[in-house]
Amino acid sequence: TRCINVSLMQQRGDSLLIMGSPFGILSPVHFFNSISVGVVANCLPPGTARSSLLMADVHCLPGMEGAPVFDKNSCLVGMLMKPLRQRGSSTEVQLVITWDAICNAWNSDKLERIGHPPSELVDDKSSDCKYKESCVADKHRRFVPNSANNLNQYDVSPSLTEAISSVVLVTVSETSWASGIILNKNGLIMTNAHLLEPWRFGRTSPLGLQNKIASFSEHICGGENNLLQPQQCKVSNEDAVKHELSLFNFGLKKDRAISVRLDHGERKTWCNASVVFISKGPLDVALLQMEKTPIELCAIRPEFVCPTAGSSVYVVGHGLLGPRSGLSSSLSSGVVSKIVKIPSTQHSQLSSVVEVNNMDIPVMLQTTAAVHPGASGGVLLDSLGRMVGLITSNAKHGGGSTIPHLNFSIPCKSLEMVFKYSAKGDFKILEQLDKPNEVLSSVWALAPTSSPFFSTSPENGRGGKVLEFSKFLADKQEGLKSIKDIEAFLRDRIPSKI
Repeated sequence: TRCINVSLMQQRGDSLLIMGSPFGILSPVHFFNSISVGVVANCLPPGTARSSLLMADVHCLPGMEGAPVFDKNSCLVGMLMKPLRQRGSSTEVQLVITWDAICNAWNSDKLERIGHPPSELVDDKSSDCKYKESCVADKHRRFVPNSANNLNQYDVSPSLTEAISSVVLVTVSETSWASGIILNKNGLIMTNAHLLEPWRFGRTSPLGLQNKIASFSEHICGGENNLLQPQQCKVSNEDAVKHELSLFNFGLKKDRAISVRLDHGERKTWCNASVVFISKGPLDVALLQMEKTPIELCAIRPEFVCPTAGSSVYVVGHGLLGPRSGLSSSLSSGVVSKIVKIPSTQHSQLSSVVEVNNMDIPVMLQTTAAVHPGASGGVLLDSLGRMVGLITSNAKHGGGSTIPHLNFSIPCKSLEMVFKYSAKGDFKILEQLDKPNEVLSSVWALAPTSSPFFSTSPENGRGGKVLEFSKFLADKQEGLKSIKDIEAFLRDRIPSKI
């Protein structure tokens, strides 16, 4: 008889290993004790030292519910539950109930049976609880340690925790939300322009460019609106006043209140913010200035060297669950799947900071990390906790459903002007981002051509080309439907257990 040790408190980014048997009853030889690995995406309930529920960024299959979940040291974290699914979407989030919650519930039920009030819970450090935390698991124990030890390659740098605190929640008029990144100690925040001017990017685009709080209102009690009330900050921002006239030309109404929420452990702070800059060029970038600067600000560390394809990355943002949930930012992991580059001579936004030669400049990063609506404006981190990109969007099927694991980010190299402005405060630096660039516009329009360096008007780039991409996905879906008859024929002729 062997005992399994219980894991300590989990944090976002910690490695997880799940051992389950999807479709195991059909063919145990093929599916019994299958392994899935991932990371802790978030901890619930928010603001508590000991979590009872974990959101996990792990790919699991039907039939794995009830499987044990282990950490990198082969210690038991908890048990896999049924996933949380978004209504009208294929998006799902894996949930893990922690052993601490299971043990407390077991103790409470035991005390009620013997006539003691539930408040008289057994201390989880007692020998009685330690006995309950042990179990007979010879078959699991023979395999889990070696597998869990392999999770060391997924170890998260300590600087990742610091980088997570650089991501903030941004709300606009209590009707929409996104994420933002703290650039300096003065409260300058970078986010996406489509949060402030969604009409410029198209509401019916196959890119996931918008997220409405109203879409979740049917699941949330209307009395929770007071959770969105920010602190009243009286400090005005000179930069925003200086550019107020140009912002009105963008169509931004003054009465649209912008609020920012900072997460410092269990404490959450709301503060008003004002618009400093909205890019008129092809890059989906905007800058906000907090009207009151807390002392606890943690600025992000940029990495201007582009990551290589296949390197590990992390996405941190406020996806799916919005401000009313009270959750901190969520984390997902993946790899860089594709890097799109253009010649430096065709990148006007960087013409003053790079040498004019045949050097290729990265302008788009694609990753396999899950990105959900609301994570726009979040940060793409490398394994050392450095920012390598700004999350902008994820792809959508022709029918409108999102593809979480196909998403796009702006590399830090293309955002070099923003970081220079953050350091120097000279608005002339940002003028480079307002320049039109047909090549860059065609790249971000997902132009379906063998060469992305072709002439296209900025007006039609995001409209027609995006619709062509939507049509491509729709045609592919129709092609899959057309082979259903063949699949049915094969099932009749070739028996299968699945």
